[in-house]
Amino acid sequence: MNVMIFSASIGHGHNQVAQALALEAKCQGHAVQVIDGLEFVSPFLSKVLLESYLKLLRYTPSVYGKLYQWTEEPMLFDFASLINKLLCRKFKRLLALHRPEAILCTHSFPAGLLAALKLRLGEPVRLVAAVTDFTVHYTWVNPGIDTYVLASHKLMPLIRHLDVQKAALAPLGIPIRPRFANPPSKIEARLALGLNNKPTVLVMGGGLGMGTPSELVRLLDSSMSDSQMIVLAGTNESLLRELKAVRFVNPVTVLGFVENVEAYMAAADVLVTKPGGVTCAEALAMAVPLVFVSPIPGQEWRNSTFLVEQLAAIHFEESTLAPKLADLIHDEVRLSCMSRMARELARPHAARDIVELLQRAK
Repeated sequence: MNVMIFSASIGHGHNQVAQALALEAKCQGHAVQVIDGLEFVSPFLSKVLLESYLKLLRYTPSVYGKLYQWTEEPMLFDFASLINKLLCRKFKRLLALHRPEAILCTHSFPAGLLAALKLRLGEPVRLVAAVTDFTVHYTWVNPGIDTYVLASHKLMPLIRHLDVQKAALAPLGIPIRPRFANPPSKIEARLALGLNNKPTVLVMGGGLGMGTPSELVRLLDSSMSDSQMIVLAGTNESLLRELKAVRFVNPVTVLGFVENVEAYMAAADVLVTKPGGVTCAEALAMAVPLVFVSPIPGQEWRNSTFLVEQLAAIHFEESTLAPKLADLIHDEVRLSCMSRMARELARPHAARDIVELLQRAK
């Protein structure tokens, strides 16, 4: 089968999902082409949107939240109005060149664009939207999409409310890399990483290292006892330098961007993070309890709300995070319950199941 996967370079999550799907499709013997939808439409537009997105998240997250809320309502225009003759010809040439039997989209922008194009051109290609959060935003919903892959079956009532038929729903999970499917034990992971075998907190701010101020890390360290901490600063070089210069009370491992994040999740008793959809899906697969702090209004807030309601996560205010986390890290009963609920929600083989779904639909 010939499969095309469209992503968008806005944050790391959408591309990670695209790569997980591409890897699985190749393993199952399919031909795969991965395309950044924004780059394909316009490299300049892609650059401007990414920079604007990052500035909104860093400096005015409330404005981003308002935009997210505004676009949850039926929009005053649709994607079809964005497709002029030039863009239509560009996509038509792309489809003619690769002749895909199925198209997977891991971001709502290419999903909406391709849905409108499919209807305009009358293309018979199967179009699948892989929703990458524990919520469903209105921009994902388009009449040209054949199947919506959801993070959980518990999200089905939410998307049904947007007039999507039940037959179009596939609650198979958020696709993640296969390395998260078979985690080592905590003791094995700690030994492999050179860590002590004691209560362990992993602090992450996503691949961009946002949402992890050095003052917060120092406060956590000073509040905890008989424990250790791992801080992943991602690509945030200034944060990495700041933390490297700190003299901590407890053993604290400070690293930048790492390829083996699953090893550090396996070693942790608690993950303190921003509730990005892919990070949460990976953590659920590892059955590590989640603690959310300062979720950005929009999809992060919705992810937090969903997972807290499902008892797999806790949301602490930044002002009370340190004492509450110091208590939680030694509460074995509560951590065990959260871990069990995380395991119930986990879909570690989502990528495999989605590719098999495409195969069955041929």
